[in-house]
This record gives sequence, structure tokens and C-alpha cells, in this order.
Amino acid sequence: MALRTFNSAGGFSVGDTPNTIITTTGNVTAPNVLTDGLLHANGVAWDFATAAGGSGDIQFSNGTDLAASGNLTFTDGSNPVLTIAGNANITTELIVPTIASATGNINLAPASGGVVYIANTVGGSTGIQLGDPTAGSLVSNAVALSNSTSVTNSIAELNAILGKLVPPSPPSFPNSQNISIQAVSSYRMTNFTQTDNSATQGYSVSGGTTVATVRRASSYNTNTVTSTGPGNTGRITVYLNGADAGNTNLSDALTAAGTHGNLIISNNVDYHTVNASIPANFWSVFSANASGSVSQGWNEVYIADSATSNTNTTSWYYDASSPGTPTFTSTSITAPVSPSYTYSSNVPHYNSSNQFTISFSVNKLSGDMYPTNDTFVTGTAGGAFQTPASVTYSGAGVTTPLARNLYVASGSQSVSTTAYIVTGFGSSSGSPSVTVNNSYNTATQSFAPGSTILYKTGTGNTLEETAILVGSTIGSGTGSGYRIVLTASTDTPAYTGSESAFASQGGTIGANDATVIANVLKNDVTDYSTGYLPIGPNYSSHASSQYFTFKFVRTSTSKFDIQWTGTIAGLWVALPGSTIDTSSTLNGWLDLSTAYNGSGTPGAGSGGNGSNGAATGGTAPLNSSVTNQRVTATFGPVSSSSTATNEIYVRIKLATGQSITALSLQTASH
Repeated sequence: MALRTFNSAGGFSVGDTPNTIITTTGNVTAPNVLTDGLLHANGVAWDFATAAGGSGDIQFSNGTDLAASGNLTFTDGSNPVLTIAGNANITTELIVPTIASATGNINLAPASGGVVYIANTVGGSTGIQLGDPTAGSLVSNAVALSNSTSVTNSIAELNAILGKLVPPSPPSFPNSQNISIQAVSSYRMTNFTQTDNSATQGYSVSGGTTVATVRRASSYNTNTVTSTGPGNTGRITVYLNGADAGNTNLSDALTAAGTHGNLIISNNVDYHTVNASIPANFWSVFSANASGSVSQGWNEVYIADSATSNTNTTSWYYDASSPGTPTFTSTSITAPVSPSYTYSSNVPHYNSSNQFTISFSVNKLSGDMYPTNDTFVTGTAGGAFQTPASVTYSGAGVTTPLARNLYVASGSQSVSTTAYIVTGFGSSSGSPSVTVNNSYNTATQSFAPGSTILYKTGTGNTLEETAILVGSTIGSGTGSGYRIVLTASTDTPAYTGSESAFASQGGTIGANDATVIANVLKNDVTDYSTGYLPIGPNYSSHASSQYFTFKFVRTSTSKFDIQWTGTIAGLWVALPGSTIDTSSTLNGWLDLSTAYNGSGTPGAGSGGNGSNGAATGGTAPLNSSVTNQRVTATFGPVSSSSTATNEIYVRIKLATGQSITALSLQTASH
């Protein structure tokens, strides 16, 4: 049988009729054999490699042939299982939903920087069971665990127990403690562009704004953040205007206390040291504040803790300006053009309706700042003057907000104010004063009137010639005592019994009449036309012996006390219209420097007891300075009710230099 030539279209065939089998007893040599399968003579397909190992062993190359190991098997079926009897080396990532039936160790060793991650789900990290312990028990009085409790939950339960055993930790820095700059003041900013040194920027304020955090020294200091933790870890840093101005690291050695640039650490100690209820050797704390110096303008600071958090940022303005102390010029005090007077002993006194004008110029009103109060001029009462009226910037014509360094280099501001005369009755050469404050310094200027100011308002004063106090229990009746016109050069002049009241304004003061000036009854030889305001009469030529005579009206009065403070040269009483007019040999007067004769109508004349003395319980001391001295005057059996007018006269003598500062009539003490 011959073979036909290879038929490229239909393959090749034997003879004329194609067959599917070639039978030969020799070798078949061909470049390629195309077949759908090779079979053994018995019809079994050819197997080019024999499997290594046993059933289920996974095949692998040993370099020349297939190999297998009973330590690496695979069981097929509905629940296929890969079994590794040995170590598995995973070099990249192993994602396994379930690991089961392992009879050896699972060694998960990620490369440097790698991690073993178990999903945080049920059956993940909480699905790793503890298993049976080989030492100790999973159950105790502290916690009850089982071999099926997950590792994660076991640690959580143990942590809860440990949390009850460990004492409370200190509050973390800064424990809501805000820092602030110490020793600051409030002023208003003048109208200028301020320097802002801060990292934040934007602290500058408009002119006229009150700034409550102003320091006028370059140094600064914050309050201390106290007893916070942790005291053994973290880096503490002061940031001043955004820059590191001092830092230190905390450590277990607790040795950070000290000054580190602008950072001050104190009390870097065991927590027990500051809180005795906390056992020692558990926690540590520290305290911190910032302190240093800054440049002129706005500044800010805060303290940072790398282990916890930062404090608040506090800011302040360092005012380095120095305008100096205000200076006064062109000072004056001027009496009113149309004054109002109240008179005593015909001498004019200013009453409290009078206003004196105080004028001055002042400079150096501001630096970077000026006061928060618009009232920059205040007054202080002095002498005969009430407190001068305060002056505001607008009242003085000063524009607000103030310009920076207003009138520091040159110029000044003219200011005018007023001061009323004080109430009361007196005299003074003292001065009122005004004070100007520029918020850096205050300056005070006194305004001396240049004369003694006499003042009198009302008649309710201690010593008043028209209203001498009469005690309420003296006889019956009302009304004060008052001076009468009885001008004479002798001690006991004759009287008519109808002497009129003296007119304080316009009344005649004779050469022998004492005066009541500025609340003093005195022997007066003063020239009130010079050195005094208001200008008054000239009494310099008056006599050396002067008298003051007054009367009061009461019924049923036979004795009373006269009380005075000062020095007198004589004291007499009279009861005009009574029998004493004739019993006395002193023109009806009785002498209180002489004792009453014990009984009867006093008087050395007809119907008298033989003595003009009328003092009982002690006589009036003459020519000696006394305080609240009292002497009882008696008319014996004679009463003021026995006269038609019920008037009682009192006459006082004052020698050169003598005066009385208090005078009244009181209930008889003897």
C-alpha cells in the first residue's frame, strides 16, 4: 500500500479511501504529528507524568520532576480544606476569612513596618477566644472569664478592674486654666497707627477705644497654670508672638523645674505632693507660666504642651511712651464780679452763692494712651472754697479721641472752672486745688486767693450775734439771744431797758464794741480793708477794752448758766425793770466774778443783800483761757416774770487779744 502525497486541504490518507488509523511495524518519522489524542494499544490515553505522593498531596516541582508532601494536602468536597503541617511563610498579605483545624503553629511575621490586622468585627478581633489556660484560672474575685471569651473583651474587662485600682490621674494641661497678663491697667488709645508684634495680627484698635490690658513696662508675667499633668512627658513651649521663646522636655526624673527662656516650670513633682489623697508613684504634675520682656506695641503669648494641648492666647499692649507730668501755667483765681454778702458786726462775708473763677493752661495731655474718663480735671476743696467743678475734654475744648503726645513737645490747653464758697461761718486763707491726669502722671495746682476769705451762710452757727443759743429748759418762752445796741466805754453802763437789736449789716460798731467775725467774738482792732476778701471796714483804731451785750426773753427765770470757751475780762447780768435796778449799785448790773451773798435780792444798794455778786456754785474766771466753762447767774428771789418785758441782759468784756469761740445759755447747774 502506497501513501499518497500530503493533502494540505484534507490532511493525509492511505490509499484511495481515507482511514482513521495508521498501522506500522516500524518507526514513524514526521516533523509534527497533529492528533486529537494519543492512546495506548489497549485504548488507554497516554499519561506523560506520574503523580508524586499520596492522595490529596499537593504537587510541586523539586527542580527536575513533580514532588509532593503529606504536610501540604488539599481535601476537596463541599467544605474544602487546605492543611499545612508546618510553618507558613507569608511575605506579602494573607487574607483569610477562617483559619481552622490547624495542628501546628501559625507564625505571622510581617516584614519591618508591617502589621498583623484582624478585622474589627464580630468574628474578627472579638472572635479570638482565650482557650483553656495552662496556668491559673480564668475566674477570680476581680473578673470572671471563660475559654470562649474573646481576647479583646478580656483585656477590656481587665482594664476596667485596673481602672478601679489606679488612683485618679491629674487633670491634663491646661485644665481649662486660662492665662492672662498680670498687673495690667485700662486706658484709652489715642488716634494713631499702632505697632502689632503678634503673629495673629489685627489687635490694633481705633482711637478712643478702651484697652483693658495695658502695661507700661517691657516685662510681662502671666498667672501660673497649676498642678496639671502629665508631669513626666511632653515638651512645654512658650510661644511669644508666634516664636519659640523658651521650652523644656518633661521626663520621669521630674527635674524640669526652673526658668527656660520665657518659660517658668515649677512644682514638677509627684502628684501626691500636691494632693495628699493620691498615693505616690502613680502620677506626676507640673505648673507653668510665662515671663519675659517684649517690644513696644501689641504682643501675644501662649503655652503649648505637646502631650496634651495649648493654653489660650492672651494679648496686651506695651505702652513705652513717656509724655511726662502735666505742667500748669497762667494760673489765677478771681473773685466774682457781682458778689453776694452776708454781714456780721458790719463786716461783709461771702455766702455760699459766690463762685470764684479758676483759670490755667496745662500741657502733656497724652502719650500713646489717655484716661478712660473724659473728666481729666478734678478739684479738691480747700480753705473757704468748695471743691472746684470738674472739667471734661469737651468742656475744655479738647477734641476726642486725643492725638498722640498731645501738647508734649509744645503748646498747652487753656482751662477754666469755678469753685463756690463753703457754707458755715469762718475765715481761711487756704487754697482750693485742681488735678490734671494724663494717665501717666497727675499734677496738682493750688490756687491761693492771696487774702483771707471771710464767709458766712445762714445764722445757725456756733457763735452768731443775732442768734445766741438759749437752752430749752431755761424759764418759759422761746427764741434766741441777740446782740443789742449799748455802746459804752464802761463796764456797767446805764440802760433804758428798751435797747434795740443790733443790725449786723449797717449797724454801728463803736470803738468799744467787740465784733463777731468768722465765728469768733473778739476784741477787734483789724483793718478789714486790706488782706481780706471781701473788703471791709477798718477797726484798727478801736479801744483796748471792748464789750459785747446781748439779751434774751424768758418768763419765770431767776437763774441760768452762761457757758463759753475762750478768755474774758468781765461778765455781768441785769434784769431791767426789776427791783434789782435799784438794789444794784452798778446801774442795775450784777457781777458774775463775785459770789452771790447767799440769800435775798442781790445788790449792794437799797433793798439788796449787801453784795453786787450774782454767781452761785463758783464765780466766772477772768483773764484765763477756759473751755466750756459754766457759771450760774442768780437773781435770788427775783424772777424775770416780775418785769414788763421779761428781758434778761448779759454783758461781756474783752481786753486786748481776748476772744470767745463758743457762747450759749444753759439750764442752771447750781
